[in-house]
Amino acid sequence: MQASSWEGSALTSSSAARTPGDDRTDVTPSAQITSTPRKTRVEWVDIAKGLTIVLVVLLHVVDMLVRRDMTPEVWRTINGYLQPVRMPLFFVASGLFAQGMIAMAWPTMLRSRVAHLFYLYMLWLVVFFAVHNVLPQEVSHGGYASWQNIVGGIYMPNSALWFIYGLAVFAVAAKLMSKLPLWVQFSAAIALSVFSQYYTIVHWSWNNLAEYFVYFLLGLHARSVIIKVSNRNSVPWVLAAIAAYAAVFAVLRGTSIDVPGMKIVLTTFGLLAGVLVASALVRTWLGEMLNKVGRNTLPVYLMLDILIAVLVFGLMKTPIVGGLVVVQFIAPVVLTVATVMLALYVHKALMAARLTWLFELPPKLRGTASTSTATTSTAAKSTATKS
Repeated sequence: MQASSWEGSALTSSSAARTPGDDRTDVTPSAQITSTPRKTRVEWVDIAKGLTIVLVVLLHVVDMLVRRDMTPEVWRTINGYLQPVRMPLFFVASGLFAQGMIAMAWPTMLRSRVAHLFYLYMLWLVVFFAVHNVLPQEVSHGGYASWQNIVGGIYMPNSALWFIYGLAVFAVAAKLMSKLPLWVQFSAAIALSVFSQYYTIVHWSWNNLAEYFVYFLLGLHARSVIIKVSNRNSVPWVLAAIAAYAAVFAVLRGTSIDVPGMKIVLTTFGLLAGVLVASALVRTWLGEMLNKVGRNTLPVYLMLDILIAVLVFGLMKTPIVGGLVVVQFIAPVVLTVATVMLALYVHKALMAARLTWLFELPPKLRGTASTSTATTSTAAKSTATKS
């Protein structure tokens, strides 16, 4: 999950609210690949991240409600329509500003970024363990309440926190590959993504990482292209992109076509639509709301599982309300909004209570990256630009 503070945040100014691996503050003007106004560019990326984290929350809300017969199955169909673009867009957005991280020296990157991510991942596995052992049985997750989940989580990110783990893996993998020609990097990543769609790589979580790595690389290396695409955000272009995605989706889902790589093609259309929608929302009221969420996705991502469980339990205990057909249909939307808002307010309260260690590796352990070194290295490699 995850956000930037260089534009300021209406919710918190702490770097703890930043997306893990988000290095926008490390990118100097000399390293910019486009003359697009900085404010507009940052806003649409944060809007995209805000949009995707809302969709992630919706996914988890729907899953919990459907399994308890508290909302219509059609919501799973809606989530299925969004699946090809939901996480890829987040990883593209994360990769867009990872150049500074990749340009760091290995010891600096491992200590200040990778260790930070792994710390958050392991810490919140422990938090999940503690919370799910006290949550009511109706909404408690037996797997999270087991200590084996903590031990196994070291090598098998099989929890809702897999994204945090994935960013650390992607950072290391991208840096290891950084000296290779781009065509080699993308060929390997595409092959891995296609392979993961047909074969199980140890576990679903590793399949996810294998499938989505190519989108992190896309954000990392195709930044200039993505920025140019985002500038074509007129209504006709946005509608055309959405229609194209819907058409390709309908063809692939409505026929028996099973050509390796077609899901990547579908996701590419989805990314195009996602980028244009996010860019078109800049300076709209909805865009402003998503922008605030996008700059604070980390606390939402870390706490969504727990907060959803609490909210669903509350709905279960009010059957007079929860049993109404109209309530069941709109429940996913209401609980999604409530989860996001609660996460932001709880995060703000925890930060005010100086519990920053819940959202960032303590500075003494994390170390401080050399700004001058990262800046120089980034500027020197601005031509080699993955959430």
